[in-house]
Amino acid sequence: MLAGIDALIALERYGTVSEAAVRLRLTQSAVSKRIKALKDALGFELVEPDGRRIRLTSQAVTFLERARPLVAELRGLRTPAQSASMSNFSLALADSIASSWGPRIVRQALENLPGVAVDLHAHRSVLVIEFVRLGRYHIGLCTDPLAARDLIHHPLIDEPVVLMHAGSRQKATPQLPLISIEPTSAAWKAIEPLLRERHRHLLGRQLLPVESFSAAMQMVEAGFGDGLIPLGLILEKGVPRRCYSELPGIKRPVSLLTRKNINQLTSFGRLREQLVKATRAYFAKARNS
Repeated sequence: MLAGIDALIALERYGTVSEAAVRLRLTQSAVSKRIKALKDALGFELVEPDGRRIRLTSQAVTFLERARPLVAELRGLRTPAQSASMSNFSLALADSIASSWGPRIVRQALENLPGVAVDLHAHRSVLVIEFVRLGRYHIGLCTDPLAARDLIHHPLIDEPVVLMHAGSRQKATPQLPLISIEPTSAAWKAIEPLLRERHRHLLGRQLLPVESFSAAMQMVEAGFGDGLIPLGLILEKGVPRRCYSELPGIKRPVSLLTRKNINQLTSFGRLREQLVKATRAYFAKARNS
């Protein structure tokens, strides 16, 4: 049943079997079979047509609301009973953090925590949130999502987002497109209102959305447009200071997310403190160098 619930959650989020299959790294046939098996087990329809897409029935929506916390508890039973001395954590990083400063920060934090181990994973922010919620991972590190009210949030850093100049130029090129993360991402939802308030002229440009900040950076370097890029990725890739402009007030909030039972662990508290310390030291040193 857990596999069917995962498939149903993917359908809820992405609206097509093909997209759900891509996100779950399954074939479309496998997704369809999981949905059918879940439907047969529950005894009611789970999905219905919605134009060219599909949506969950009202019964399926109600079922998921009840199932999510139970699934997290069931997955928790797969690991040994948790105690204050629990020392092995699974941590999922948002892909833009995993491709820049995240692994370095985790390693630095662990240097001050002998006996604590972390298994790293990387996904898009929306999947990080869902997988932590469902108990697949203990901790998530991603752009702070307003929707994840059922998880415990620990702010880590407000990471600046800068304007990287097309083709390594020393100035922005307003006539070129503005390349950034896609509008459905948590990062864009965080920075778009700030851009509208403080740098509205940027939103007047042709917007070219892409799925990852790493892809955006590559396109900017090749001269296809200026790009909105998190500072950590800029720093890790060694982009010269002359090749990007700071955007005062434009930041994406990055948080640690976890469930209540993990949050109560003393060992998690120690790990959290070291991650906060290492992150803030990294950005303070980078900005002053």
